[in-house]
Amino acid sequence: MSSNNQNHIGETMAKMDGANIARSVDKDSTVQSYFQVWAALGACAVTLLAVILKPLFPDSPDYTKGFAPMWVTAFAAIIGVIALLLSMGWTRVRLVPRLLVLISAWSASILLIWSSAGIVFDALRTAAVIGIPGLPPVVDWSGFVSRAISLTGATLLAMVTISFQRVSRGACVACGQGPLIKRKIRSNAWLGYAAFILSFPYPLLKIYWTLGGTLGGGQNFGHHSAFGEILVFGASALLSLALVQRWGRLFPRWVPFFAGKKVPRRIFIIGGWIAACMTAPMGLLAIFGTFMQALGLADGPVRFDGNGLMVSMVYGGWMLLGIALGGATWGYQQQTRASCVQCGR
Repeated sequence: MSSNNQNHIGETMAKMDGANIARSVDKDSTVQSYFQVWAALGACAVTLLAVILKPLFPDSPDYTKGFAPMWVTAFAAIIGVIALLLSMGWTRVRLVPRLLVLISAWSASILLIWSSAGIVFDALRTAAVIGIPGLPPVVDWSGFVSRAISLTGATLLAMVTISFQRVSRGACVACGQGPLIKRKIRSNAWLGYAAFILSFPYPLLKIYWTLGGTLGGGQNFGHHSAFGEILVFGASALLSLALVQRWGRLFPRWVPFFAGKKVPRRIFIIGGWIAACMTAPMGLLAIFGTFMQALGLADGPVRFDGNGLMVSMVYGGWMLLGIALGGATWGYQQQTRASCVQCGR
């Protein structure tokens, strides 16, 4: 194909909106694109509804102190709805700048992620309710549902925003590449090993507290079992290695019936993104929560002394873990993907 033809294709795609670009490739992609937008709109609307209905439920347990205030969740949902509506009718001949849409959408996603922070504690306490030893079996059920909806909304909004980024610059909706846009696949192995190392500080701290240690607030731990934390973060460590090791792509020889066969990539991709979405918000919770408490805008359990600083650093490490897991998962996803089914690249 000549360079003139390539330029003509690039200009034609650039003038189209997201739906038309998707339609020019495959009709199914148009349906999927609109489905994602409406699903994200629905999640944001339900999130806002959950905030409105929250006062009708019993007061939250003490462990939720320091979680994102409800007004943050409401604000994020409203901004998300506005950004989604703007993206639906956006074209390059527009009144709303592309950058404004992207800033609004990503800001709403980050705030919704902050609103979902604490869902790991909800899950561990739910596990304690059904008999798995770990944290106390006391759960903020209404908050758990609200945080799960916020996380779903953040995920869907991020997916729509990524699609919008691609189509608004003339790229393929599915893979992000275009006639004039090529992506280099880089090795992110160091992110996987970083995630492996970052999987240990929190469970090691809990084991120390379980054994009777008091440094960092262990005297308030109540000598609960750290079984749940060991199980969850042990899985995180194995997942981190699987994303960058050869056995994460091909089954080892010692695996019966599957030796040498390809590992279903979706197992690690889905697992990696779920783990990243579960751990990164806890880091945001530690950072934003401490900031809000320091300004007197919200109450929280943070104590500005040696113990509080140590605990904040451990929980802040969750954000680094989530970022590392997300980066390693993205690298694994790009390195193991086949040619794009829509554009053939």
